[in-house]
Amino acid sequence: MTTQGLVVGLTGATGHIGGLLLRRLLDDPEVGEVRSVARRPLAMPEGYAQVQGQSGPGVRSRLVHTTADLRGPAARDALAGVDLLYHLAAQVWQGDGAAGLEEMYGTNVAGTRNVVSARAGAVVLVSSASVYGAWPDNPLPLEESHEARPNPECPYAWHKLLAERACAREASRWATVRLSAVLGPHADARVTRAVRGFRLAVPSMAGVTQAVQWLDEAEAVDGLMATGTALLAGDAVAGEVVNLATADWLTAGDVASLAKSRVVKLPRSMLLAASELGKRYGLAPFGADRAVLIAGPLALSVTKAARVIGWRPVKTSAQVLAAAIRRDWRVSPRNRQV
Repeated sequence: MTTQGLVVGLTGATGHIGGLLLRRLLDDPEVGEVRSVARRPLAMPEGYAQVQGQSGPGVRSRLVHTTADLRGPAARDALAGVDLLYHLAAQVWQGDGAAGLEEMYGTNVAGTRNVVSARAGAVVLVSSASVYGAWPDNPLPLEESHEARPNPECPYAWHKLLAERACAREASRWATVRLSAVLGPHADARVTRAVRGFRLAVPSMAGVTQAVQWLDEAEAVDGLMATGTALLAGDAVAGEVVNLATADWLTAGDVASLAKSRVVKLPRSMLLAASELGKRYGLAPFGADRAVLIAGPLALSVTKAARVIGWRPVKTSAQVLAAAIRRDWRVSPRNRQV
């Protein structure tokens, strides 16, 4: 089959940001084909046709989805030789025990190595602000040149850092995007529910400064599209790490003010233990692995993004968070992992 236009690979289309990016790619007239890979079947966006290796009259765009483990040969074969690969797939929530941690590592690190070995023309690796770590001595805001120091309690952050290194080592042309927390109407119901919990109280770690950011989901996708475009067009972003976040950040007091609640300060050990209990009893999808991310200021600079990909945030963290607090989590989607 001869495809006119770019052939774009995408992992993670069954997740929050990946699903939104898929729609943008299908709407892009420069994209001739999207090859999606995920462990689960892909529910087609309304108004789009899925075409397995063919095209015809009335087909809006071409999408081929492969259901496969990211670590296996089927995933690698499906993405072989694409012009541009967006790698978003990851296991975000930590499973129970050693087996759960091993499975998470396999998806996040071994899976990255496998799909990068498909030899795409260029790779946009989507990473996380968590790789910087939340530490009391973090500067505000954090530039991309700041040392990555993941908190030991957050395996996801360590996995993302290892994935970054694997991509830099093995991809012929690449750019890494470190995303802050992202919210919007398509955010996972478990995340939206946890955010609405701020109306009851805003947890804070005693003795440390808190600085957090929430980026609008549409603006996050804009940034990813801009990164891919810049990576294919020239060298400005090639081999670079770029932060995507809002220009502002919020303290615990700011969050409490927006939620019309109060700040509850707890010692570090008590806060992490309480988070683990909340996870065990289903009150939140995360435990100490995410609670530790308020152990110090964790707010990113977006100056470089403006310079190398021409992207600037529009909405503030306060605007994004206020909208999420008002949103009914029961109508939010339950996004799948990878």
